[in-house]
Amino acid sequence: MKSYFAIIGFAFVLLNSTNQVRADQIAVPTQSEWAGAKKFVDLPNGIRMAYSEMGDPNGKPLLLIHGFTDNSRAWSLIAPYLSDHHIYAIDLRGHGKSSAPECCYAYTDLANDAYYFLSAMKIEKADVVGHSLGSVTAQVLAAQHPEQVNRLVLISTTLNTGVGPGSWLWDNVMQLKPPMDPNGKFMTDWFWSPNPVDMAFIKPEREESAAVPIQVWKGVLWGASMGDLSKISSLIKAPMMILWGDQDQFFDSHHQKLVKEAFPNARFETFTGAGHNMFWEQPQKAAEIIENFLQ
Repeated sequence: MKSYFAIIGFAFVLLNSTNQVRADQIAVPTQSEWAGAKKFVDLPNGIRMAYSEMGDPNGKPLLLIHGFTDNSRAWSLIAPYLSDHHIYAIDLRGHGKSSAPECCYAYTDLANDAYYFLSAMKIEKADVVGHSLGSVTAQVLAAQHPEQVNRLVLISTTLNTGVGPGSWLWDNVMQLKPPMDPNGKFMTDWFWSPNPVDMAFIKPEREESAAVPIQVWKGVLWGASMGDLSKISSLIKAPMMILWGDQDQFFDSHHQKLVKEAFPNARFETFTGAGHNMFWEQPQKAAEIIENFLQ
């Protein structure tokens, strides 16, 4: 009888250890709930920033910064595995439900918004995870405000995007005109992945990206074409981890060579056979690696 109860007790513990949502947690919204579950905060620079709050309200603050034309939904596949943290996934200016001013979209503008957001939330120090555009925004945030960044995770990152006239992104974006077809060739190429991605996620993700105002597409691209972060890399003091898929169609092995040289002490993880959005392709694996680093 004693061994029977021991087995039942073990099963109960195992069940609870794999359960992603506890009663005291802020639940991760479903894909259909995502947009409507966002909260808003007015920043002192006039930006009204949308964000998704999830996880353990008593956990360590975790700031998630999405990529170009994405929004907080970009983290919806990975967030359930990070729910021991107090998660704040922001919509960058011009993206999702945040304000979309005519100007300006340089890395410093985006990083300044992130800094104001942390201040508005009264977060003195946070772990920060950024993807693509969010990763370079996170670099600037960590360089300008090292006291506010605990640990830093850069996903599909670079020091210099290399976009400009003659690049695939520049030549396509600069001729875009609304309305954009979320199922058209450009948008399907923009969201290409070498491995399957959950369709319940990627469909609204692509629709929301197609709805991003044209001045934001072009404004971010202008900012990225003139941004070289190599000069400020030495200012980043936070322990760092870098995740990269070796099929990344935007920031290839040459970009990663320069990143490794700039951050020789960073932990570097390669996802073999995965692309620019590898944490959509393999969300649980990415989350486990991130969680291990943050702990």
